[in-house]
Formats: sequence, C-alpha cells, structure tokens
Amino acid sequence: MQLTKNYIKTALYIGLLTLCAGCTKPDSGTSSAGGSKAKKLVIYSHQTQQIQGDELKDENGNTYRDPSTAHLKNLVPKFTEETGIEIEFVSYSSDGAVVKSLLQVGDPGMDIYTTGITQSIAEFERFTAPIMTVSEASDKYGAELAAAMTQVKGNVHNLQIAKEYGEAVTYNEEVIKAAGYNEIPGTLAEFETMLAKIKANGLDPISLHRVENWPLFAWDPFSHYVGGELDTMPKLMNEAAPFIDSTAVGKTIKMYTTWKSKGYFEQEIYPDFGVAMDAVAYGKSGMFLFGSWVFQQVQSRVPAGKDKNIIKFDAVPDFGKGRFIGVNPAQGYAINKASKNIAEAKQFLEWLSKQTDFLVTIGVIPTHKDAKPGVPAQFAIIDGRVRSGEVKQLVAAPISQNSINSEEVLKEANLYADNKWAGLPFDALDITRPEDWSAYNAQIERQNTAYLNAVKDLGVKYDPALK
Repeated sequence: MQLTKNYIKTALYIGLLTLCAGCTKPDSGTSSAGGSKAKKLVIYSHQTQQIQGDELKDENGNTYRDPSTAHLKNLVPKFTEETGIEIEFVSYSSDGAVVKSLLQVGDPGMDIYTTGITQSIAEFERFTAPIMTVSEASDKYGAELAAAMTQVKGNVHNLQIAKEYGEAVTYNEEVIKAAGYNEIPGTLAEFETMLAKIKANGLDPISLHRVENWPLFAWDPFSHYVGGELDTMPKLMNEAAPFIDSTAVGKTIKMYTTWKSKGYFEQEIYPDFGVAMDAVAYGKSGMFLFGSWVFQQVQSRVPAGKDKNIIKFDAVPDFGKGRFIGVNPAQGYAINKASKNIAEAKQFLEWLSKQTDFLVTIGVIPTHKDAKPGVPAQFAIIDGRVRSGEVKQLVAAPISQNSINSEEVLKEANLYADNKWAGLPFDALDITRPEDWSAYNAQIERQNTAYLNAVKDLGVKYDPALK
C-alpha cells in the first residue's frame, strides 16, 4: 500500500523526536546553536528617568537627560548576557493612553508594562496574565506585601518587586530652616504654623501639581494617617454621610481644602510635573506630600553647586491618631495577556527582583527572599523614627472584596475616574473667596447622595470578615 505524504511526515517527525529524546531543549530566551533569533521583550515604562536618565539643566538652563542615571536601561545588558533575551524599552506618559489602547486591542507587541496607570480588578483580569500564585508570592515577597498586590482568582497580576515607604514629606531643608525649623514638626498645629511661615517668606509651602488628577490619589493613603487605620475608603460604605469631616476620608479632603483656602499650595499653575519638581529642588517651594518615589527625582534636580542632601524625606505629622508611615509594595509590573513571551517576561521579573544594587539605587527596598539586603539612605530619618517608636508602620491593606466593592461604588457614583471623590470638593472652593465654603459643602452633599445611592443600588457594605 502506498504511504501518504502526511503519513511519511508523521513518521519522520516521530523518528526525529526519538533521536532527540536525550537532547536538551534550548532555553526559550536564548539563541540556539543554529543561530535562531534571540527572544526580545518590549517593556513599556512610565518611569522615564529609569530608561532615559534624570532630567538635568545645563549652565544655560536647558533641560537634558543624563544617560548615566538611566539605571534600568543600563542594567539590562547584564540580563541579556545571562539569558540571551534582549530588552527594548518604550516610555509612556502618566495618562497611560497608549498602554490602555494596546491592552484593549490585544496587541502582542507589548510584553510588560509598569503599572503606573489606574486599573480595576476586572481590567487586570481581562488584559493581564497571572504572574504567580498568591501562595508563591507570599513565600517570595512576604505575606503582607503579597496580600497588597493586585490579585485575580488566587493569582498575582501586578507583581511589585520591592517595597517603599509611602506617602510622606519630600522637602527642601533650606526652605524649612529659613522658616525656623530643623525638621518636620510632629503635630498638625506645628506643621501648619511652619506652612504659614514658609508662605510668609514668599514661597509656596507645598507643591500639589493640581493641573493633573493623579496627585489626588495620595489623599487616600493620607486618610489612613488621619484615621490611624487602613481601609478608610471601603469603610465609607457603612457611613450615613461618607464625605463629611467626621470620617477619615472626609477629614482628609477638608484638611487639604483648608490648606488651599490659606494659600499653602502653589499660587501659579505648574505646566507640568517637571516644573513642580524644580520648584522644590530650587527652593521655590517647600515640599511634596507624595510617596518616596518622588524623592530621587527631586534630588536629581538640585542645581549645580548645591548639596543634593538638602532634599530630605520624613514622616508626616500626627493628624490626631498618632504618627504613621505607610509601607507599600513598590515597582509594579504587569504582563500583557496577549504577549507571545509570557514565560520570558516572568523570567525577567524574577531576575529584576533580585537586583539589590539597582533597587536601592532607585530608592526602594528589595523584598525577594533571595535578594541580598539593602536599604536606601533616603529612608534614614524615617527608619530612626520607626525604631524609636515615634512613628508606626501601616502596611498597605490587602486587596479584598471590600476594596473591590468600594471601587465599584465609586464608579457607580461617578467619583472614581480622575479621583473625583477628592478633586470635586477641593476644586469647588474659590481661592479668591477663601471664607466661602458654600460650594464645597454643596459638593460634599451631592457626593454623599450619589455615593449612598450607589451603595444601595449595588447592595454592598463593608464587612471585615470579607477577604
């Protein structure tokens, strides 16, 4: 009987498999002996300083990038040498529009992206690949930090390879010393007195950068300091008037808006965040109230001839429940579900997690159990306060059904996008009429109504037993 072509092909294939049964399969991230093309990972990053270098100014005031400080880009040749996997970086802006578009159309040209955009749990489930199980992440990075990473059905989808202190005060020491202070005061009353003295010196006490909406997100972790506990936002689901100043979230919004009424934020709009950072670096503004991620960017902008160590990082004052510092998982990465290189992407993230020198250089603390220990010098002040008991640590709240329900309520109430829950009442106060709070109060009332209607429609509440 004559053999068919398909039968012959199958027989030859089986024969080749038999001959190669004892062979070692080439690693997917390396070139084979026959010279096949090496794998390449395309990584989109919003942390442009890590791939382009810090922004500096020359003697003529022109801005340029310092390639020697592009720490991640300068690191990856080591990974390529070890694995044969090439790395290509693409920067994306803080609005994340490009990344969101690529995810929505399932473009395989993006393998990994830094999680610098706001995404819901549902979006992570729809667009990203699971990186490892929660159990595996707990073993490698610690249970508390793993619990705070974005999870979908028992898997981590937003792997954060380090930890950092959260929202605190990045400040220019020269500015506060000129106001009569050697350190950040420990009480709210003293802190506000310092802000008034900085303003009296003709400077902006705090750089908020209100031209964009993302800075408003810092008010959520600040509400933890105000309330002295985590889950302040989900707990609003059980409140009869969620945004009035008797709740931690409402009190935080009122505190920031009060600072606005007193002129403690920039009086002229910063056109972009670079200008806002320059204001602190050059001593035209006193401080930022952001996470530690901003510290090194501000420090790198200190003008030539000045000691970069004038930029310090310290805990916020006691807002009434004690002095706290948040501890957050940091340096988040997600893998595009449409990527053709998911195994290689996981390999890269595992490798990056162990690069202690790099992580300390960019200002975070490595947490992988196999990484050598290291702590950035910028955390020295806070570390001292934590060790003395003056400042207590608040580890980021785990992702739970409560936080998922809270997110859905904010969306239903049209308060989630652009952090409207904070921005709408803050913007309602007219700086030209700082004593008139009628528009603010009206906005709080509208928010309360919209939020409570959403809670009722969705049928949810805060339940501490929910995990």
